[in-house]
Amino acid sequence: MGKTIFIAKTDLNTDGRILNQIQILEKSNLNIKIDFILFPDKPLKINPGKNVNVHSIETTIRNSKLLRLFTVIEFTIRTLFRLFKLKPSTIHAHDTAVVPPVLIYRFFKGRRFKLIYDDHEIPNENAPLFNKFFHFLEVVLMKKADYIIFANKERMDLIKQKHTLSTKSTYFLNLPYFDSEEKTPTLIDEELELLDQEILNGIKFIIHQGVIVKERGMEKLATFSQILPDGYKILLLGGNKKGFTDFVQQYNLNIDKFYFVGSVSYLVLPQYWKKGIASIVMYLPTFINNRLCAPNRFYLSLSKGLPVIVNKDNPVLSNFINEYQCGLFIEDINTENVSEKTQKLSIDDEIFLKLREEQINNFIETYQTILI
Repeated sequence: MGKTIFIAKTDLNTDGRILNQIQILEKSNLNIKIDFILFPDKPLKINPGKNVNVHSIETTIRNSKLLRLFTVIEFTIRTLFRLFKLKPSTIHAHDTAVVPPVLIYRFFKGRRFKLIYDDHEIPNENAPLFNKFFHFLEVVLMKKADYIIFANKERMDLIKQKHTLSTKSTYFLNLPYFDSEEKTPTLIDEELELLDQEILNGIKFIIHQGVIVKERGMEKLATFSQILPDGYKILLLGGNKKGFTDFVQQYNLNIDKFYFVGSVSYLVLPQYWKKGIASIVMYLPTFINNRLCAPNRFYLSLSKGLPVIVNKDNPVLSNFINEYQCGLFIEDINTENVSEKTQKLSIDDEIFLKLREEQINNFIETYQTILI
């Protein structure tokens, strides 16, 4: 069947997109063994898969903006040496950081191997020049790839039209495909016990995960908190206490409408999501990557059976809500209807299961096409 190589610069310990793809392939009947050329953001502490052989690339200089060019050159050279040694029949390249060595290898080897490019992120209009240059190289690689896997349909449609791409393409949503809790024992957490007491007292939690900033709908979140009916609170996961305090003071908010938790362990995070009745996920459309963003926590909410409150002007989020009827728009909630709308929040349990099955089948079919 030949040798399949994944290439990525990432913290593979927590990169759900890549780990999910590997696990899908391992559970399929394709019998694929993977060599993984990894430029690690953090030391690898997990086993990514029984059929995965990791080749870690370490550079002399790391995490220096001034010397970033030298890091790129060294990574490119070391990766090229590894590619010429391994002689892959298929390369699955993830995101812009690995574009230079893959592009050069394509130049030398031509079409003697199959190339999958996995798009993760579009640089915003205000991105640094260095990022925009890498995006230019990324588009060149997309045109030379055999297949492109995008993060969602909206991103796929826009980029293909903008750059007149004729390359075969599909998309792979960042769903939580496998239940990590199967391998994780229930952890004792004092904060969780306090939340349980709040719930026993009749409080219903709407979850907001991540930092509170302008581009994530900070102003809309503030307004929403002001019209929440009695017995409802916004459960804040992630971020820091100062950011939360500044937010409350800036908009003169009632602090009792929030329950601030802050950062929690990655292992215990799913247990917090079980405490909610819904979630709120917003990304303003100011910049292109935010406009076409459907973050992991959006799909995590669906996997936990929680409807999602989103902003209308994010096309990815709003299209999903309209298609699957799995939430509502924050702009449609006001003082007069907030009690009715929040009390009637519900979601069809089958939505996520069907979506996950569709995505897994599509990913396997994509690989079958590539490996023929």
